Amino acid sequence: MVSIPGYDAAASPAAFRVLGPLTLTSGTDALVLPPSKVTSLLAALLLHPDEVVSVGALQEAVWGDERPASAKAALQTCALRLRQLFSRHGITGNVIKTVPGGYRITATTGTVDLMRFRDLIGRTRDESDPEAELATLEEALGLWSDPMLANVPSEVLHRDVLPRINEERVRAIERVCDLKIGLGRDRSVLTDLWTATRAYPANERFSAQLVSVLYRTGRQADALAELRRIREHLDNELGVAPGPALRGLELTILRGEPPTPAGPLARSAATPARHPVAPGFVGRETLGRTIADRLRAGCPIVALSGPPGVGKTALAGHVGQLVADHFPGGQLRVEVASTAGSASLLEHAERQLLAALDRGDVAPGGRRLLLVDDVIDASQARDLPALLVPGDALLLTSRQSLSGPVARLGGWLHRVEPLDPVDSLRVLGAALGPEQVDADPRSAAGIAALCEHLPLALRIAATRILLRARMNLAEALGWLRADPLGRLSLPGEPDMSLGYRFDEALSRTGEALAAVFVQLATAAPTPITVGRTAELLGVDPATARDLLDGLVDHSLVEEAADHYWIRGLLRHHAQAVADRLASRPGPPPHPYQAKGSP
Repeated sequence: MVSIPGYDAAASPAAFRVLGPLTLTSGTDALVLPPSKVTSLLAALLLHPDEVVSVGALQEAVWGDERPASAKAALQTCALRLRQLFSRHGITGNVIKTVPGGYRITATTGTVDLMRFRDLIGRTRDESDPEAELATLEEALGLWSDPMLANVPSEVLHRDVLPRINEERVRAIERVCDLKIGLGRDRSVLTDLWTATRAYPANERFSAQLVSVLYRTGRQADALAELRRIREHLDNELGVAPGPALRGLELTILRGEPPTPAGPLARSAATPARHPVAPGFVGRETLGRTIADRLRAGCPIVALSGPPGVGKTALAGHVGQLVADHFPGGQLRVEVASTAGSASLLEHAERQLLAALDRGDVAPGGRRLLLVDDVIDASQARDLPALLVPGDALLLTSRQSLSGPVARLGGWLHRVEPLDPVDSLRVLGAALGPEQVDADPRSAAGIAALCEHLPLALRIAATRILLRARMNLAEALGWLRADPLGRLSLPGEPDMSLGYRFDEALSRTGEALAAVFVQLATAAPTPITVGRTAELLGVDPATARDLLDGLVDHSLVEEAADHYWIRGLLRHHAQAVADRLASRPGPPPHPYQAKGSP
């Protein structure tokens, strides 16, 4: 019987192990899954627990470069087989959820060992007692067993995802060794270091720790042998010489100098103190911590996408505060909208980076975070990694998915969804005062639903209600419902207008795709399918699918398992655009140009 460390069968009906062979546990039974496409699909979901994984990323994980002609239908079949597997083993409930843009597996720290590992590591960041920190880290590392996901046949996962997760394990091992050395347990730590240097033969930090401890405990010959091993490995495998730390150790030993005493227990830069939440930021605290953890773990690019007004910029700013201590070289925020003339975004960012260096806002030599807000398209993002040096990271926001650059360059992307109803009420309460929301929660919930839980729409609605002090929430709901799009706008503030944001989003799609969107959004609000779209537009199904996928990529259309749909506020806007065009005597050259654009 296989058991998951830290798993309580009585407390949870099902659990999954990914920090070893992929294992499914239900009750007292455990099943090590055989290699299959279904196993690859499950692994791809579990490696991003309780997160939306895009259809494209899942297809790549399951089939790699050899996707079937009907990859979307094949993925749906694969998901169905996975649900049937769960059913056969007594796992009930909607564990695998189909969501706009992809799938998500419902997971907690009690059901997925990867989440448990990260939760334990997170607890150590605020721990001041080295003994308690060491015990928690050892508990976290006890969840691992090698080889990780040996029964998962996906080359893509083993190549692109597992190394980043394994890096989290390496950092935990490094901290355990630091703690043991700092506590004076040289002989105890030797076992850990021998194991680590053989598992990670090119890791110079492990070798330096091992050499130091061997020399300090009187094993000079073994220390020199380890130095020879790492030098030969680096030369044969990578064609490089050892770094200055190892070279300095070798000189110390050869000269017979006294060994360096054990260092202090200072926490490494990989585990900074928590940073306060951004002022006014409400909701998505868990998502913010997840993104921050990925940046801390060395993920080079994180892209946040989603529809206009969903709060991507605020989330990125919140994450920037959370990871501030982990980027001692500073943070640089690049506003794409301020790109001047014909300069590329790369040139624009380079100028801002040089100016920031001159001002001292960022420092050479330290790890830096480059936050680029509102990237217009994938071509802009493609060149930005040229600004990074090893250790730096990019945090991007965009209405487009940016899936191409992320897949090509490595990193992580997340589609930001509207707030859940509880957090929507928190936003209204923060703006209007909790006593007003608590006095009429039903009307407040109606306002939140009318705003479709978009943070921008909620803040605009709250501001307009505040300007009408004699209006209670029930009256405000009726007032907003009469003209939702027109009244979700602050006069004289284009950026605080939902209609302006939607116009801007349409202008970025190009005239042809914008026209398709308007035609789809103003048609009868039935579920949108590829066949219905092909019939409505008079095109073949393949073209219809490409057009729909393009609109999904621009965050104007949502994708479910077997159909597409358009949010109500966007449908209202499409009708307004259609009415605007119908009132003009002739077709303008750029009918979907954003208001205020040249």
